[in-house]
Amino acid sequence: MKKLIALLLAVLMVAALAACDTQQPADPKDTTPPATNPSGNTEPSKPAEEGFSFIYEGVELIPGAPFDPSALPEADSIFTVPSCAIEGTDNVYSYPALELTAYNDGSGEVIYSIYLTDADTSTTEGLYVGDDLARVTELYGTTYTENGTELTFTKGSTCLCLILNDGTVISIEYRMVV
Repeated sequence: MKKLIALLLAVLMVAALAACDTQQPADPKDTTPPATNPSGNTEPSKPAEEGFSFIYEGVELIPGAPFDPSALPEADSIFTVPSCAIEGTDNVYSYPALELTAYNDGSGEVIYSIYLTDADTSTTEGLYVGDDLARVTELYGTTYTENGTELTFTKGSTCLCLILNDGTVISIEYRMVV
């Protein structure tokens, strides 16, 4: 059941991205170098205490931080889409457990959002799709904004956005605050 929900959410996210414009594969001729931090390693450029972060394949991913695609295994697919939040375009990297959206800030790619697509993948704190509101508040507290069925927890320049249906988490996304 959790996998069916995750698949449905992935289809909905693709549809939402298509609403901005038609998806096109990333341009293989694009020679813009990926973002790296000054040390050249996979460490994020700012500590997780400043915002929400997600660890995938041993790499800490932080919305608003530089993204080096070579730090992760090869993405299943990469699409370039017009950005709904930032002027220009975004690259959407699809991995088995998540979709990562990054934009180019002129010096390299920056993580805009991390959307969990696998119901068997938890947040750093241990929240899964399928958990209830009691589990959400146990892990993140009660300081959040509510917009319809979406709960948004803000930490620094990042937010954790959860969509609930009948008190059950059906979507988990980390985003940069814009």
